[in-house]
Amino acid sequence: MLATIRDKATGWIAGVIVGLLIISFAFWGVSFYSGQSAELNVAQVNGNDISFQSFQRSYSQLRKQMQSVMGDVLSLEEESLIKDQTINKLIDSELVNQLVIDSDLNITNSKLVESIKNIEYFSNEGSFDREKYERSITSIGMAPTIFEAQLRMDLLSEQLQAGFAETVFVLEPELKNILRLEAQSRDISYTILSHASFIEDGEIDEGTVENFYKENSNYFSDPEQVKISYIELNVKDIAENVETDEESLRIYYDNNKDDYDVAEQRSVRKLFIRTGKDVSAEYKEKAKVVINSALSLVNDGISFETIVEKADEKEAILEFSEHLFMSKGIMGKEIDEFLFSADEGATSEIIETKDGYNIVKILEVRGGPKNKYENSAEKVMEDYKISKAEEEFFELADQLTTLAYENPETLQIAADAIGREIQTSDYFARDNKDEVLTSDPRVISKSFDPDLINSENNSDVIELSDDHIIVLRVDEHKESTIKPLDEVADEVIARIRIDLAKNKVKTVGSLIADELKSGVDPDMLNSYSDIEWISIEKVKRDDVSVNRAVLRAIFESEKPIDNKPVIATKLLGSGDYAVIIISNSHEEISEIDEELEASTDLKLRRVYGTNEWQYLLRDTRENAKINIFKDNI
Repeated sequence: MLATIRDKATGWIAGVIVGLLIISFAFWGVSFYSGQSAELNVAQVNGNDISFQSFQRSYSQLRKQMQSVMGDVLSLEEESLIKDQTINKLIDSELVNQLVIDSDLNITNSKLVESIKNIEYFSNEGSFDREKYERSITSIGMAPTIFEAQLRMDLLSEQLQAGFAETVFVLEPELKNILRLEAQSRDISYTILSHASFIEDGEIDEGTVENFYKENSNYFSDPEQVKISYIELNVKDIAENVETDEESLRIYYDNNKDDYDVAEQRSVRKLFIRTGKDVSAEYKEKAKVVINSALSLVNDGISFETIVEKADEKEAILEFSEHLFMSKGIMGKEIDEFLFSADEGATSEIIETKDGYNIVKILEVRGGPKNKYENSAEKVMEDYKISKAEEEFFELADQLTTLAYENPETLQIAADAIGREIQTSDYFARDNKDEVLTSDPRVISKSFDPDLINSENNSDVIELSDDHIIVLRVDEHKESTIKPLDEVADEVIARIRIDLAKNKVKTVGSLIADELKSGVDPDMLNSYSDIEWISIEKVKRDDVSVNRAVLRAIFESEKPIDNKPVIATKLLGSGDYAVIIISNSHEEISEIDEELEASTDLKLRRVYGTNEWQYLLRDTRENAKINIFKDNI
């Protein structure tokens, strides 16, 4: 989906620009804009195709985002969810594009150019870098013209959504009611009875154990398991065995200098006094005296920091700053004249600029004339090995694919041909998390494929990443089996005890509530004595110190009337049981704060605007002709 609806169009555009690269390439395809349809399509929306290429790009990016949150290994269910999300987002995107076209909105070329220049990813040292822009777009397999068409559609869709936001309004009675509800508070006392404290050690008869075991046998089974053999090819492993010599590395460096060389940069320390246009002549004269005194101290070997610490602030404010690796043009031409002509370690005389007086010391120089192989030797060697390994990888992968297919009954022929050992796994189940490779969803999917299990043939090549593949075969297969009762008896009994404890805590909690409703003082309860009450005054709906389920129960309950407390109960998801005493309610909104009213109004309009947009998309989707080609996904 596009960004959340904002209250102003400019806010929308600013929001989408910041995350544009991620949003565009994670969720949206480009076949619509390029005017080219791929041979293989994953869906069709009102006659417009969504290509497999677009799906593949979007799926890959969304999967990486999921891995950054969930970890490198995703389950089969998570992989399936990503595919569903990807195709749905592509369809929603295509529907939005069609709405935009039908709306006759327009984005000027100057606005498009401005938006591109405002994307921070394309900036270099604070300004737009066209070369970086073109290189970045090309690196993801997209021409700049197609990217610009995509961006234009993004901005137009933002414009369309902004139009919806501007039409939404909140009625005054509705706003005042929301403010009243948000201002409400309650005085409460509550306790949470832990089911764990009700677990008993008494005997469980054999009949109960047997019945529970039969009715819940899925809890006590060994999962389906397999053992596999496989051949693995990985560029990183191949790179470790690539031999190098200095001549080859220097040639590689010379052929790829742009990857290692940097523009001339210099680290700087600076003492300065700000003057500018508005200072008096008297102040300026004093500044000259102070900066000259500072220069004398610098020449005597005193550090910049010490000079600033001892400076007399009454005379003029002497400041200190340090800047790491500045390029030419950042600090102004007067300072640059010294900075890029003097040697490392040199200190300037007093440099006057339009902003004040400066003393500059060059700490370190890098790049420019100092660019040389030795500075990047380690990285050059790493890249050289990877480049050679990639060449070998593709050759070996081609052989592996062919030989594993032509000899489906064995991996040995392929292993001998490419000089790789056949590796064997231990038994593992579908939910395996112990080993990285056998917990990969793609490996699990193939390992438990009934066709592979029954045929005992090699799998096709499984691509774990662009530079990592395996071919596997299933050596042994174990069906899921229910464990014998005598093996899991203790586990069965433990589960029965927990269930009994959850039932008992609910019963005791209900008895406590009944006593409280009858007027018994909380400290005089007979049904259960081991209670700790937590009392809080003026609890609000957003109080983070109170359990969320308890908080919901508080505000879902009636309000106390005539000083008679309201008693509420809540069974928690953990099996624990909450008993709540609501002793008082407060309606404290006597005078509406204008700032609070305005912020609440804005928040409501954003929510309503988002809902309206979702309703539009839902209706558009329901009325659209959509075909999803699942066999192509």
